[in-house]
Amino acid sequence: MHRFFVSRDNIKGREAFIDKEEAHHIQKVLRLKEGDRITLFDGQGWEYYAFLQGVRDKKLVAWIEEAQKVDNEPPFRVNLVQGIPKGDKMELIIQKAVELGVYSIYPVLTERTVVTLKGEKETRKVERWRQIALEACKQCRRNIIPEIKPVISLRDMLELIAGKPALMFYENEQYNGIKKVLQENRDKIKEEVFLLVGPEGGFAPGEADLAREKGIILCRLGPRILRTETASLAGISIILYELGDLG
Repeated sequence: MHRFFVSRDNIKGREAFIDKEEAHHIQKVLRLKEGDRITLFDGQGWEYYAFLQGVRDKKLVAWIEEAQKVDNEPPFRVNLVQGIPKGDKMELIIQKAVELGVYSIYPVLTERTVVTLKGEKETRKVERWRQIALEACKQCRRNIIPEIKPVISLRDMLELIAGKPALMFYENEQYNGIKKVLQENRDKIKEEVFLLVGPEGGFAPGEADLAREKGIILCRLGPRILRTETASLAGISIILYELGDLG
């Protein structure tokens, strides 16, 4: 059954009023008709099983037959702090991180970030990333939409998460592997953990030193140097596996 997003504000009693973009996809792309059954989700944990009623006041309306609270979220929150990479790599990272179960994503500007995002360009980019997160939720059947945060500097981000459970991938870390760190800190990661991944070139030594001062644990992902998009997705997968969500 096809699955679409509907804002909780657009549900009135047993009727769901579907927004313009989703309505276009339903009517013009999929060519669904009155009486066809669909699944809706509101991004806040609820699914609605409905059928299309038709158009009223220029809005596509669906009649809700059943509403169900569906919880398929990890038992703890994994927050990805991602150094913004070049090109469209951030879009891939967001899409796959959402599919894996990440709770939120913080795009950060680091010393080695080469992308320039300011003003209207930044606003459009974040809106695009949020749309990708929504589309990923539709595909993977998540009912909670991970929040894509506004762009923030790494220094400000480190202040924000100081003292909280957090890991930073740093290629020059010689002693701590991610598996060892997770096993030793399992009791501290009961509710959430932050994973910091640099852009191309990783984090600069000064950034790693500052992170260590803020109580963030530096660790290695393995003996090979991975691309930033590979490191992010591998890291999320390892955390969710080691702490009991995947597998």
